[in-house]
Amino acid sequence: MGRLTRLIEGFGKLRVMVIGDLGLDHYLVGDAGRISREYPVMILSHERDEFRLGGAANTVANLVSLGAEVVPAGWIGDDPNGDELLKILARMGCSTEAVVRDGQTRTVTKTRIVAGGTHGGGLGQHLLRVDQLGSGAPGPASERGLLRRVEGLASDVDGFVLSDYGHGTLTPDLARAVSGLSKGRYVGLDSRHRLLDFRGVTAATPNLEETAEAAGMQLADEGDVEKAGTMLRLKLGAEALLVTRGGEGMSLFEPGSAPFHLPVANKSEVFDVTGAGDSVVAAFTLARLAGGCYGEAADLANVAGGLSVRRAGTTPVRADELREALGE
Repeated sequence: MGRLTRLIEGFGKLRVMVIGDLGLDHYLVGDAGRISREYPVMILSHERDEFRLGGAANTVANLVSLGAEVVPAGWIGDDPNGDELLKILARMGCSTEAVVRDGQTRTVTKTRIVAGGTHGGGLGQHLLRVDQLGSGAPGPASERGLLRRVEGLASDVDGFVLSDYGHGTLTPDLARAVSGLSKGRYVGLDSRHRLLDFRGVTAATPNLEETAEAAGMQLADEGDVEKAGTMLRLKLGAEALLVTRGGEGMSLFEPGSAPFHLPVANKSEVFDVTGAGDSVVAAFTLARLAGGCYGEAADLANVAGGLSVRRAGTTPVRADELREALGE
């Protein structure tokens, strides 16, 4: 336990670049208790709006919350939601030099309409989600601009995280550029639907659904998970693959070792899984960059994921929470 705590203490010395689909989470919160007479729909009495970082930006938030300095790199719209996203990043102390703004697209924003969250400042029952998506991929000018900014800042970071939510930022050219720029440094991957498009990364942290999709298999039991994880790590050419399995914990795959299965860290208090994967990749990345082995990194990622699901929405895990959970 002392070794893991010392790893957390080293997080504050690290600088990480997160490249991917930066997004904004918007919560429209109020009380709902009436049905409209005009249409059979619920009426929400609007109380407040909350904005949080989403997509790759939530990975940024988790890395910052754990103590690291973070350089976010991505492509967003030149719109009010983009303004809000940049304001939050600035309040967190993140440089936004590597964030490209493009008037031809929209900032990816997910608006969740939530009832019953006005008392005590929490988030209650989700009624509806409205997605505002971008244009799919940056145009040539925006892609070149993003490449230049990544290249200009990459030499000063300890490692990279590629955070792919399927919104087009991580083009093949950008992924190849990061591979060339990393020069032996750690490159972590969190990809929603394109895991095998990023061969050559150092490590990846897919969930069970993403693992099944990439492997083309149904994962009915632990044996299936072991077959899929072993195959995918080899196909990626990665040093490690950490498969997050929800209530069944996590499974770690490394060369020369049997698959290692970690029981779930917080089985009895799952409240909201939103953003848990971002907490996992943040803790796993920092633990490895701080000098931990992959087993130690998986232990810390498991605890971070268990903390993340205890709270509503995309709420980052803090370093002090992680230390306290280890003590427990």
